[in-house]
Amino acid sequence: MLLRRRIGLVAGIAALIVFVVALFVVLERPVYRSTATVRLAYPRRALTVGVEDLPAKDQRSDPLLSLIELLRGRGIVGAVVDSLALRLQPLGSRFGGSSRVVRAALRDVRVSPGAQQDTLRLTFGGDRVTAQGLQGEAQSPYGTPLAVGSVQFTIPSPPSVKAGALAVRSREEVIDDVLKSLAVLRRKSTDIVDVTYSDPDPLLAQRVANLLVRVFQARDAGSAQEQARSRAEFLAAQLSATDSEMSIAQAELSAFRRQRLLGSSRDKLAVEQARLTALDARLGELEAERSVYESFLTKFNTSNDSLRLDVARDLSYTPELAADPVVSRISQQVLVYRTRLDSLTTGPLPAAPTNPDVLGLKALIRSTQEELVRAVRAHLTSIGAQSQALAALRSRTGASFQRLPATEAEGGRLERLVEDLRSTGDRIRQDYKNARMAEAISAGDARVIDWAPLPYKAAGIPPWAKLGLGLLLGLLLGCGAAGLAESGNSLLMRPEELERALNVRDLGVIPPLLETSASRPLRRLPIPLFISASRRPEAASRGEQATWEVVADSAPLSSAAEAFRLLYSGLLFGWGEGQRTILVTSAAPQEGKTVIAANLAVTFAREGVRVLLVDCDLRRPRLHRVFGVAPAPGLIELLKADRATLADSPGGPLRRPTKIAGLWLLPCGALPRRTSEVLQPHQLRRLLDDLSGHFDVIILDTPPVLVSADAALLAPLADGAILVVRAGQTNRSSAERACQYLIAAGAHFLGAVLNDPAGELARYGKYYYSYGYPTPSD
Repeated sequence: MLLRRRIGLVAGIAALIVFVVALFVVLERPVYRSTATVRLAYPRRALTVGVEDLPAKDQRSDPLLSLIELLRGRGIVGAVVDSLALRLQPLGSRFGGSSRVVRAALRDVRVSPGAQQDTLRLTFGGDRVTAQGLQGEAQSPYGTPLAVGSVQFTIPSPPSVKAGALAVRSREEVIDDVLKSLAVLRRKSTDIVDVTYSDPDPLLAQRVANLLVRVFQARDAGSAQEQARSRAEFLAAQLSATDSEMSIAQAELSAFRRQRLLGSSRDKLAVEQARLTALDARLGELEAERSVYESFLTKFNTSNDSLRLDVARDLSYTPELAADPVVSRISQQVLVYRTRLDSLTTGPLPAAPTNPDVLGLKALIRSTQEELVRAVRAHLTSIGAQSQALAALRSRTGASFQRLPATEAEGGRLERLVEDLRSTGDRIRQDYKNARMAEAISAGDARVIDWAPLPYKAAGIPPWAKLGLGLLLGLLLGCGAAGLAESGNSLLMRPEELERALNVRDLGVIPPLLETSASRPLRRLPIPLFISASRRPEAASRGEQATWEVVADSAPLSSAAEAFRLLYSGLLFGWGEGQRTILVTSAAPQEGKTVIAANLAVTFAREGVRVLLVDCDLRRPRLHRVFGVAPAPGLIELLKADRATLADSPGGPLRRPTKIAGLWLLPCGALPRRTSEVLQPHQLRRLLDDLSGHFDVIILDTPPVLVSADAALLAPLADGAILVVRAGQTNRSSAERACQYLIAAGAHFLGAVLNDPAGELARYGKYYYSYGYPTPSD
């Protein structure tokens, strides 16, 4: 329903967006993309295994990211710009054909890196081309190179244009433009990188992508070869220095051997070294033996006989003490005595401690242990004497060794120096051979998997898809704008809005009126906005009966007539029986209150009710034109007349009957200068009281509430008031103020009628009427 009400807004915004997108599609130059694929496969490492040392792996850097940054480096892009002479570009409008023709005609373009920015004006003659720029003017026949300053190019044949222009742009600016159109992306979870270049010229896109990869590959391999070459030169210098030092050391060693007899000195040195080693070993053995004996004496120095016996037993098992026969014999004797003592004091019949045999054995054990101690001490004295003698001999032998010639040490130093230099030279010589082999390998770490092909179709979204997206965007924006417009719309459109805003009873909806004529069937009147001034009802002559407005009489089977009958039924249901005075008004002019009052009066009269329709709109009276009667005399004259005149019969001269049976009209009369002097409440009340005796229903057509105070003045005099609201025109706040004014004046509200002469509710879809049935033909 929202779209139906705002279909014009939605369609307008959608059409605007589609137009903008279509214009963009027309203006946009197609862009072609060409992609080359590179893999970080390390082919050089595979070829230089065991020849070239691999660089240490840095955990903080990603090789693929480094490769991407190198491919996007300004150095490589600058080399591509220089190689393809991208600095020289044709000038012209986006749609001008001259720029494309000049670009296609250029051959063998060269622009030196130091060329200044310039604009070359080209003139194509019959047999030659002329170029003029800041650096001078030059001419050349077609097919021969033309040089203007630092720029050189060839045009093989006359193009289809007479003139053109070429611009020599800044090198850094062109590099920035190439980088904007260059995309170097890594494929997820692989070591593959896609190098994509976009350009309106498909051939240029292919050439830039392939040349970029080729330049990178050459620089990668060249960098590795340069490193290998530098390493080989360094190793060659080191090898030469090492060979020179080794030659000098060998000469010194040969001279030393010729001057010194080193054979006897070397043998004597070996003998003396062996003697010193043997003396040191023997001194160590004596020291160990003395340590054992001293430990025995320390443990044996106790008053506990049992512990002394245990120490003696341990001593008998010691190899150092067993080597001395005296000590070994005495320790064995102690063990024998101990065994006898144990046999007497243990067993099933042990001897008493006071047994003479037990006491004798204990005495023998103590005496033997004392003898053992004396033997051990004597042995310690012997060990000390031996150690002193060996120490003196060691001292004499060491002095003799120190007196050997110092030339042996010098000879050894020279031999070690020669050996070290020989080993170093062999290692450097092998590294030098590996470096020369690595220098000869012309491969880098990156390998090209696919070269960029020539693109055959433009990249990006197709034009039809752009138009579709533009249409979708336009519809979305249109719907959004319609929603905003609807949310900010304060006009009353639907019956439920009327009830919520005014808090009054909804008496019904009046659809567009129908007009009829003798020559054509009933038809819906056009929307008033498109009715010309000559066709509007106000243009009818004063004596012409505007039957199109009284559809309750002129088109009784129309949906509008049925709507008035529903309004009549609603009033009867809420009223009951009895004489009633109904006030019909609106908040503002042009809302249809007069039409509603006239048709409602006709509907009452058609139902057999005596109805008086009073035109109380003293500013813009219209009822006399609707029913085709004279405007005066009328209400004004009646209010000015004597009270006795008010008792005239219903057919009196002031209350004119209409062609509808049961309906009388009291027109407004001659308009006074001041309405406030005529419309006095007490006179109006007397008049209505007198008229109610002659009619069942009196309907008062009053001025709009917000325009004149007459409606508020008449409201308390009527039994009920009906407020007419025009759909799509009456403002919510205006209707609310009108209600408040009438309620404050003492009016009894019967309800509100939603007038829809322009068919606004048809946009909501669910509010429309099909009351009318086709009238059978006569």
